[in-house]
Amino acid sequence: MKYIFLAAALLIIFAALAISATTHQSATCDEVAHHIPVGYVLLTKWDFKMDTSQPPLSRYIIALPLKIFMKIKMPEDKNEWRRPDRSSFGRDFFYKYNHDPKKMVLICRIPVIIIGVLCGLLLFIWASSIYGNKAGLLSLFLYCLSPTILAHAGLATTDMIATFFIFLSAYTFWMFLKDICVKRMVFAGISLGLAQLSKYNAILLYPVFLLFLVFEFRTITKTKVGMLLKRFLIVILLSVITAWAGYGFDFQPLLKDAMRAEEKIAVVHDVISRLPAYFSNMHPEKFLLQTPIPLGSHILGILGVFQHSSAGHSTFFWGEWSDKSNALYFLISFLIKNPIPMIILIVIGLFILVKRGIGRAERMILIIAASFFIAASFSGLQIGIRHILPIYPFCLMVAGTSEKLLKKRNLNLIVVLLLMWQLYSALATWPNYIGYFNESVGRTKNGYKILRDSNIDWGQDLPALADYMSKSGKDEVVLYYFGQADPCAYGIKYKEFSGAELIKPENKIYAISAQYLEGVVWTKDHEPTALAGSSILIYDFSKRNAK
Repeated sequence: MKYIFLAAALLIIFAALAISATTHQSATCDEVAHHIPVGYVLLTKWDFKMDTSQPPLSRYIIALPLKIFMKIKMPEDKNEWRRPDRSSFGRDFFYKYNHDPKKMVLICRIPVIIIGVLCGLLLFIWASSIYGNKAGLLSLFLYCLSPTILAHAGLATTDMIATFFIFLSAYTFWMFLKDICVKRMVFAGISLGLAQLSKYNAILLYPVFLLFLVFEFRTITKTKVGMLLKRFLIVILLSVITAWAGYGFDFQPLLKDAMRAEEKIAVVHDVISRLPAYFSNMHPEKFLLQTPIPLGSHILGILGVFQHSSAGHSTFFWGEWSDKSNALYFLISFLIKNPIPMIILIVIGLFILVKRGIGRAERMILIIAASFFIAASFSGLQIGIRHILPIYPFCLMVAGTSEKLLKKRNLNLIVVLLLMWQLYSALATWPNYIGYFNESVGRTKNGYKILRDSNIDWGQDLPALADYMSKSGKDEVVLYYFGQADPCAYGIKYKEFSGAELIKPENKIYAISAQYLEGVVWTKDHEPTALAGSSILIYDFSKRNAK
């Protein structure tokens, strides 16, 4: 019973840190431009093809409080929310049609914090069932005090929600393999479907689960192989039905009513042109525009992700911008954006598991974590550690096994000191969890020199800028802001950069988002005088002549 109370206390601390931190952050780019307004359109208009960049479940969850607790105004003209520029509609959704953006963002973040608590609870339950209550408690301690988990549990984005449902799917499938009864089969199938509805990378679970099935065939009698295979196929079928239900059993042609359908057809023709001559007479328009299929919006979204990943995305890594991905991106990001004690305990846990022997649970934990990590590392989308957030619960289960060291007289003090270090990392970083970097790179103050994008700058630091201006007595700044939120909504009086000021500063105070730092020529010759939050660099030339 004491472990349950301790776990509950940790989850309360986690919720308190996440809630208090989120109230000190402005709306991030993706919250304004994508998830919240798109989620509301999905819930009220059921227009699945207005944005297929993400499956709908996470956005349903994010936008549900708006539908329940607020009177949200939306234009009836479909063309308004189907603009090619999604961010334009997002800004109007918050600042033109409605007029309480802070409240809107805050209540949309609350369900994600709840999901974060549920994910922590599931981590404790699963780790405790395999390795004991002490290991489960250690895993939960690291989870609740992880800056990366706290950062994304406090945002109305898809990453924390996807992490929970992927973890839930793995847990229910593990339970199914232990006992292939009908009830566990149903839970495994529904959970797998919910994972598909939360983020497209959950598609990796299908080949991974099939691999686990192969391992199971080696350990059971031939008479049970047929039953297991039959029920596994039912799990797959249930997951597809669940995913389809998430789209309201939508049954339409793939590109009917899709955004920029002509561009997508052109891409298909381009692919066909690269195939052998036998395929040159294919005319896909009829199928794409006239043949109804189930899960058309979902398939369209997966294809879009593959195309985006193949095309790549501009990435800032170790001080340089590049259009090419780097296989070391997520490894380095993981090593510098997580507390050092957490990394040490994960490594110790790996040694303990290998020494103990790899069983069914260990295979599942390690293979899922490795699969998502490798897939991300070779993807062209390397714009933030959040893309490997689903591996965190599995890594922390491994770290939990290091509790064995507490029983050794010469090592228990080291473990305690590591846990205190982890606690310090979480408390000292509050509320700037998005921009956390560990001591190996000089903590948060140097983060912008190494990584960018959602690793440090997602437009979240307008409150920190307002606080800096208030405390330093600054009435106005020249602002170059990476974000979709309105600075005026946070009491910031500002002017935009002129073309000349991008080349040479005047005797003014400049505030520049880290993401845009290279867009201002003179920043390479000047050190910032202050840092607002973790992402807005302040250059104060108001009391000296500009060089």
